[in-house]
Amino acid sequence: MRKPLPGNAFRRSTTTLLPHPRPVIGITALFALACSSTGALTDGSSPTSYYSPAELRYDDRTYDPDIHTVQLFRSGFELGAPVIELGSDQTLDLRFDDWKPTIQDLNYTVEHCTHDWRPSDMSKGEYLQGAFSDLIATPRQSYTTYRTFFMYTLTWPNAMMRPLRSGNYLVKVFRNGDEDDLVLTRRFMITEKRVDIAAQVVATRHVDLRDVAQQVDLTISHPGLDIPDPFSDLHVTVLQNMNWNDARTGLKPKFVRNNELIYDHPPQAEFMGLNEFRNFDLKDLNYPTQYVGRITNSDTMQEAFIVPQPARNIHVYLQEPDINGRYLVRNDFVDGDPLGADYVGVNFTLTMPDQLYGGAVYVWGGLSDFACRKEFRMTWDEQHHRYFLHVPLKQGWYDYMYAFLPDNGDRPDIDRIEGSHFETENDYAVLVYFSDPMQRCDRLVGVRFVNSRKG
Repeated sequence: MRKPLPGNAFRRSTTTLLPHPRPVIGITALFALACSSTGALTDGSSPTSYYSPAELRYDDRTYDPDIHTVQLFRSGFELGAPVIELGSDQTLDLRFDDWKPTIQDLNYTVEHCTHDWRPSDMSKGEYLQGAFSDLIATPRQSYTTYRTFFMYTLTWPNAMMRPLRSGNYLVKVFRNGDEDDLVLTRRFMITEKRVDIAAQVVATRHVDLRDVAQQVDLTISHPGLDIPDPFSDLHVTVLQNMNWNDARTGLKPKFVRNNELIYDHPPQAEFMGLNEFRNFDLKDLNYPTQYVGRITNSDTMQEAFIVPQPARNIHVYLQEPDINGRYLVRNDFVDGDPLGADYVGVNFTLTMPDQLYGGAVYVWGGLSDFACRKEFRMTWDEQHHRYFLHVPLKQGWYDYMYAFLPDNGDRPDIDRIEGSHFETENDYAVLVYFSDPMQRCDRLVGVRFVNSRKG
């Protein structure tokens, strides 16, 4: 069950103080436990590592610096995960803004991938019906905005191209019919309901992590699907808040019964609970909202100054409504039309007594594709003892956190700044893949979403 959309009514937070103290444990301790057996899904390189602009990456990535606000979601559910059912009338919407002054000729294609995001061993004709690539329709231009942009939109599947197989897919947008001239890539999933998944979020069995971690338990029932060897033919992935950069894989059933697989406290599915996301509301630029200190005008765009806030690695849990790291594009005065949502120069300030050495601090969340992107790297101001960042964002509601990325590291340490609590409300997704030798692909045979608080 999804949380209600935060709006202007959320002017004050609900605060719950826990009387007992708790240790603040670094994320490294949990990673040693949870990631020792095929932990976070990687392709052998960090989300922040250098890559050639022309190099295809099988992840959520933007290759053109003029492209902004890339969104991919199930049609009609902007805050939903990009997952649809095979053979249904469900569709996905892809939309993004281009700051270039002229219209581009953009094409797209989709590629089927394995459960761990490598190219599948199939030809396109085996998993696509119709065209293998197509043009993206002529974009529309923004209106009543300081920052002029062209918004491209794509709804898929469509009359030109439809999927024939379930599984992981990568949509690739490129220029002028040249697949090597990449603009962006985004991940999505197509599922077929062949198994039933029961999942719940419980306390970890590691006593020293009980106050800061969350454990996902699950049971898979498959009376209608023959799985010869569940230890090698089945692949389970667990995501926290749809963050693929911390995907947990390699889960193995603890008990195998008749058409039932029980995963009891799998160590790979143990997550730091982290904290509720910080947020700010820019849906109405006529007045500042709870966490927006002031809004000013300039010649190029309006500027919003987020209220300076300190680190939250404290011993008490503070309840705060959020949308679990996502963001929602909205201008309250144009009936939700994203063409009328302007770009705002957003100024972040994290106050700290001292600079954090041995790494860098980033603004992190859905707005950065849950990665430490260079455009979200903060700068240390020694005079005022603060980290600050200026970045343009489209009007709307935004969740975010501050992340510390160690030098030469590939995993951000979130709880070092934000803290971690078992009580934190998180969404989890359980994805079950079946390696089908007949279809020569990893089919996505079940998806289950579970909330740590609501089930």
